[in-house]
Amino acid sequence: MRPSHLKSAAELGANKPHGTRIRYVAGCKCMLCRAANSRYETERAAFRRQGLGNGIVSAERARRHLIQLSRIGIGRRAVSIAVNIPQSSIFKIRNGIKTHIRKNTERRILSVSISAARPHAVINAAPVWRLINRLLREGFSKRQLAQRLGYKNSLQINKRRVIGRTAVKVFRFYKFMMAE
Repeated sequence: MRPSHLKSAAELGANKPHGTRIRYVAGCKCMLCRAANSRYETERAAFRRQGLGNGIVSAERARRHLIQLSRIGIGRRAVSIAVNIPQSSIFKIRNGIKTHIRKNTERRILSVSISAARPHAVINAAPVWRLINRLLREGFSKRQLAQRLGYKNSLQINKRRVIGRTAVKVFRFYKFMMAE
């Protein structure tokens, strides 16, 4: 059902030139408008075959991911900034108000990681320490890690909480080292 404040397709397409899809949707079935609609549908079908469609999917995966991010201290403001989705939409998805979203929106939300932490946000240190421990197992000493992360002498990172800037440093360094 169309909200009352939005114009109908007939109103939107009435003054558009022939050979446009909106004119076809508005009701014109001339050859030019049918061809425009056919081109549009053909392109859409090709995108879907390539897996690039932007259909509607359940918001459950995105909701679980937002909850997980929230647990480590990355809130809706940081997610909103990272993926350019309004905070109100992030709020509705996280709280189950929005149950279906576009596939592209889901993809963008699922791409958010600890690297989206705001510089002065206080976040859970557990994921940071998981990465540090992996680096230590790879053969780095704590002193080497401290120097590579920009600290002078030693690696002094709280076991329970870290600021976002520190988390991002560790995350980026880990990502860089694992890419080599």
